[in-house]
Amino acid sequence: MSSTSPSQRTLRQATTWFVALQSEHVAAAERQQFEQWLEASAEHRRAFCEVEQVWGNLDTLKSRDLAELNQARSVRPQRWRHSRQLLSGILLATVFGGAWQEFSTPTTTYQTGIGERRTLALADGSRLEMNTATRLRTRISWLRRDIELEQGEAVFEVAHARWRPFRVHAGKLHISDIGTLFNVRHQDTDGTSVAVLEGEVEMRVGSRWLGEALRAGFSRRLDADGRWQSQEKVDAEPVLAWTRGQLLFDHTPLADVIKELERYHSLHFVLADASLGRQTLSGRFDATDLQPFLQAVQSILPLRVQRSKDTIVLHKR
Repeated sequence: MSSTSPSQRTLRQATTWFVALQSEHVAAAERQQFEQWLEASAEHRRAFCEVEQVWGNLDTLKSRDLAELNQARSVRPQRWRHSRQLLSGILLATVFGGAWQEFSTPTTTYQTGIGERRTLALADGSRLEMNTATRLRTRISWLRRDIELEQGEAVFEVAHARWRPFRVHAGKLHISDIGTLFNVRHQDTDGTSVAVLEGEVEMRVGSRWLGEALRAGFSRRLDADGRWQSQEKVDAEPVLAWTRGQLLFDHTPLADVIKELERYHSLHFVLADASLGRQTLSGRFDATDLQPFLQAVQSILPLRVQRSKDTIVLHKR
């Protein structure tokens, strides 16, 4: 989501090019000129993208019998200039009306502290819940619904609106959805993981789509280096345990357990013996109350706990 909007002059140029490219008789030289204009600046690319999005989402307008559009696409080259002017006028009115709505829509930032959860009801009827230490930005307009998950984790319950896609941007990953329930977790050091609980989502990195939709009951992770990890089956219970303030571990290495706990508490775990990190732990624990966990882990695993103000050292017993 860009914070810099194209100028009206650039939007007019983009609209003119968009109209020109609708013709079946666009000359190769004209296409080359368009490519040069597009690559000349990031503002040109943003403006052309805005024109495409406005036109692409106006299903109601496109369903009407626009004789001018049909005529303009099939007209002979010598008459194309006059038809282009007519269609350009239509598109300019449409694009600037839509662009004004888009550019005037505010971006709102939300965040949670360590150990805090927060539920948001969005203007489109969608609902999301933010986990601990999460920061995201929302922008809901009449054409699109964009969420930028800067860090942390959130579960999205998306209101159905086929004409207005719901998009979540998390690092390099872009997730597109129409109406479903899915969880996204993003950390710069670990990458981004997506778990779909209802419906399906499409995912891409840059302009490269994953190839097939991620369906309900499956998860996939894009690691910090931009590599896709294998798709895995998931159940809703462990994925959504955090929304009830719980942490659910199933034969999870202790190194991963303490890494997860550090997300919910302002302290640091230290393994006095590296071999302890390979010990596995199973169970359901309160995410906010650390003491029962420390008592349980000492009885389950061969270790003892030494605790100071902001550090917990785990010693081999």
